[in-house]
Amino acid sequence: MYRIAPPAVYAHESVMENPVYRARVERVVAALERPRSVITYSDEQLPELIRGKGLTRNRVAMGTLEKIEDPILLFNTFRFQNERQLLALQKKWQEEGLQVGSDLLGLRAYAWSPYNLKDDPNRQYKVCRPCWRIHLQTGCLHRCLYCGLGGLLVAMVNIEEYCQHLQEIIDRHPWQKTYLLDDDADPPALEPELGCLAELIEFFGRQEDRYLIIHTKTWNTNWLARLKHNGHTIIVWSISGPTQSEMIEARAGTTAERIEAARIAQEAGYQIRYKFKPIIPVRNWRQEASETIARIFERTQPDVISLCCFMWMDLQEMKKRLAKVLDLMEPEFLKAAEEKAGTSDNPCTEPFPDEVRATIYQYYLQEIRRHRPKLPVSLSTESWSMWSRLGPQLGFTATDYVCGCGPMSTPGCQKLTSHPFQSAVRDSAGIPGTGLEV
Repeated sequence: MYRIAPPAVYAHESVMENPVYRARVERVVAALERPRSVITYSDEQLPELIRGKGLTRNRVAMGTLEKIEDPILLFNTFRFQNERQLLALQKKWQEEGLQVGSDLLGLRAYAWSPYNLKDDPNRQYKVCRPCWRIHLQTGCLHRCLYCGLGGLLVAMVNIEEYCQHLQEIIDRHPWQKTYLLDDDADPPALEPELGCLAELIEFFGRQEDRYLIIHTKTWNTNWLARLKHNGHTIIVWSISGPTQSEMIEARAGTTAERIEAARIAQEAGYQIRYKFKPIIPVRNWRQEASETIARIFERTQPDVISLCCFMWMDLQEMKKRLAKVLDLMEPEFLKAAEEKAGTSDNPCTEPFPDEVRATIYQYYLQEIRRHRPKLPVSLSTESWSMWSRLGPQLGFTATDYVCGCGPMSTPGCQKLTSHPFQSAVRDSAGIPGTGLEV
């Protein structure tokens, strides 16, 4: 587990009343840099914890804080039997002007993500795949300057009950072969002490043709070798060059540490992948890209690599989040972003204009092809126009590419054989843990 010193540790009463759940918390607390007493709380105390104790105060972009610290740890359970009451309580507080996240109320263990379907407001702007997403944590220890997931880390601990309900989702949706865990957390950081991720990995190890996908920046993989994963867990490393990993992603693994962590996982039989995401074009980005790609193939054998430039916000927001490191940026690309600021018709691909992003992608593709000419390389959450532009070079279209974390991207898949938008079926009625009334 990471060596951390959280300012406080909270645990919901449902955690502390259960000996198995409580033991998980106690193992994590025993591994902290400094001893901490666990504060037990109830749902009714959440308004005071938020308003009076500032529980969620630092859930902001790390780069906007004068001092970045480890997050508060909060351990909770998914309350599958009490969803209706908890949703009513959440609505009541919202009407009173208090926003209480679903993670604090033990809701939304599983979420339907309707990417590129009619109820996706961004379907015209980016290409992604509709799927069920699964969740165990919210928050992160890595202190990446651009990220707003610091300040509070909520970890759910009733993994056995969680897997029972997850089995129902798996059985109802035979079209979905892979399940991405926590795109708003990095669960390996608290393992193996917490023990929940191991249970989930072994749960998927007992499935016939379903796979878990863990998306991470971690260096912490030595503990994975002892698990009975049976090749049903895919680990995707968000990878970056040395300058970005060391100067912008402070507590994540360095470039070398992430690749070594991937090597250890691969040696233990896990399928590994990489996403260059987000690519922040620093001054020496070409050389660092070439060296990182060479190191990847010297040490590991990924079955997919995905590419995604720094996006999802306008220029001013980027400058605010990366204010401490703007001098590291490639001046030519920063100038291009400034000249095009406010002119893009696609809010999902800002701040760098299409020409800049295409230049970056083409260079990365060229370097990957030098080492592995036939390896699937795809764009992640990019625009339809960028897919039209680069699809022929990539050898894919926007509807048949193999994604690092897509719901049909099983180990070794070279190209999708069924349409990802037409195959998806929601069918969420009656499934606990979706945050929907049943």
